[in-house]
Amino acid sequence: MAGVVNDIEALAEFRAHLMQFNHDLAENFATIQTHWRELGEVWRDDMYRLFGEALDEVMPGIKVYLSATEGHEAHLAVLIERLRDYLETGGGAALGHTRSETVRWADRGGPA
Repeated sequence: MAGVVNDIEALAEFRAHLMQFNHDLAENFATIQTHWRELGEVWRDDMYRLFGEALDEVMPGIKVYLSATEGHEAHLAVLIERLRDYLETGGGAALGHTRSETVRWADRGGPA
């Protein structure tokens, strides 16, 4: 069971890191776009335009990534809660498994 506790903490730590990373990414990307636009009055060469094109090129990918990882964050939250419930109840019942399912899950490396 000690491995499960460590795994829960590792999952929780990863989820927190993912959430912070996503927040920082979204915030910093918006900030750099705003800052770039504001420099349009001062920075007037081709590199200004090319930088803007690069921002425009990566923006859809960032939006797709942030949208996709919302589901990962939610999944991790549920998984962490289920594993904590498992430890509190001392068995697979909290995970909605019968004893035989819990044993099979343990055979595949799951907590049992």
